[in-house]
Amino acid sequence: MNPLEAQQNARFAALDPLLPPIAAPPSPSSEPLVVTAGGLKAGGLLTHVVHPPGSWPTLWGPSDIRDLTAVPGDSGAAGLAALLGAWRDRLRGTPAAPDSACTLTWPSRDAEASAVLLAHGFAPMTCLAVRAPDPPEGPGTARVTVRRADEGDAEALTDLRLAEWRYTSLVGTAVPRPGARALLRAEVVRAVRFGGQTWLAEDDGVPAGMAACAPATPTPGDAVHGRLRPGRWGYVDTLSVAPAARGGGVGRALMAVAHRELLRPGTAGTFLFYHPANPLSPVFWHRQGYRPLWTMWIRRPAWS
Repeated sequence: MNPLEAQQNARFAALDPLLPPIAAPPSPSSEPLVVTAGGLKAGGLLTHVVHPPGSWPTLWGPSDIRDLTAVPGDSGAAGLAALLGAWRDRLRGTPAAPDSACTLTWPSRDAEASAVLLAHGFAPMTCLAVRAPDPPEGPGTARVTVRRADEGDAEALTDLRLAEWRYTSLVGTAVPRPGARALLRAEVVRAVRFGGQTWLAEDDGVPAGMAACAPATPTPGDAVHGRLRPGRWGYVDTLSVAPAARGGGVGRALMAVAHRELLRPGTAGTFLFYHPANPLSPVFWHRQGYRPLWTMWIRRPAWS
């Protein structure tokens, strides 16, 4: 571990006890970025990824992404500001497609860093939130039956996931793309067929909501590797309630079942992603015991 990483780990530990130590670089092809701020050194790694048309990641964000893994160390917010300025200068003159973005993930509790990112044109788009393995809450008062879904429910599950994805395109990172239904249906079938925990809520036999979850142990290459402390976790992938059934306790009923199944003895907790701009999900998830750990910031389009 180099001195900058040791400094950063000490700052993270003081900021939020749930933050893990800095992980290995996200990509062997990352490009280093080094600056100084107030006589103190700050570093980072730049990564450029382009997703092909029609691929799964393009449903959830821009296809052309430039990412910075920042390690300002003891230089703090001033070092982060210097890194962002150097990144902008490095990209100056580089063509930026409309379907592009600059991204950076940073601990949610660092208010000084939030101010720097906002000043540089970034917006908070996604939060990685965690929940300790406390006893699950009761199922609420919704008039629904929650059962394990199977392949025969593929169309109903796809309809619910498609409704959620369309809503997320209004308030989150999802991007309208042709072929979205086929990609979502394939993911529904994969989850049901290969060991995921997919739950369907029905009101007198009519689908009212679904929750797709799975046990998870973060490993190198995962989106959450280096974002969670080591151990076994439960992952809440998707919670979708039919528009006509929202506000009636369907989501709470689904999560009571999902948490009971995910929080087996020895599980560190559960985690999920939500969008801060969504007027519904942050309030719901906070009431369910989740709180932000990391915030993914985005600037669209990328600097050019």
